Amino acid sequence: MAIFRGFKALTQLRQTERSYPIKLLRRLLLGLLVFTAMGVSPVNLVWAEGRLIILVRHAEKADAPTADPQLSPDGNQRALALVSALTRTPLSQLIATQYQRTQQTLEPMSAERHLPITVVAAEKPLEAHIQQIVEQVHAVKGNSLIAGHSNTVPLIIKALGGPEIPNISENDYSQLFLLSINDGQPASLISTRYGNE
Repeated sequence: MAIFRGFKALTQLRQTERSYPIKLLRRLLLGLLVFTAMGVSPVNLVWAEGRLIILVRHAEKADAPTADPQLSPDGNQRALALVSALTRTPLSQLIATQYQRTQQTLEPMSAERHLPITVVAAEKPLEAHIQQIVEQVHAVKGNSLIAGHSNTVPLIIKALGGPEIPNISENDYSQLFLLSINDGQPASLISTRYGNE
């Protein structure tokens, strides 16, 4: 009788071992389904613990005037695409320079989220401007969206603890950088694209 009970227990243990991966898979799928239903992706959950700094170069600009052009029709479409690209990303502040093209890139987001655009003037020396942006990012808790220029976006990323990135081409308006900052840990950077290329 004792041998029979031992055999029965061993058989049940083997059945449990075989069903464990299936149960684990079911639990993982259920968890993913719950997060999807809540509109939260696993990536957003990771960023919820730290801060996310989103950086873009201003959208396409008009050819004239050369000093301070507005966005072109393509640029206006890209500014709207930025709102769609960040639909599920909470934002605490929007930062632009004094130039129309950076502010107009953020205007649809400002209207959608009811957030003002903080203007940090791009003045010389450029290092002082970058430092002012860094100070503004740290002055507000939460995630920041920054519209900069082809020459300032890489410098801002580096100043915030991110890696050195190549210069942005003058014809490239679609790059979107996601810089994750966690206190006491190295920053991590993801480069992606938004809108039409």
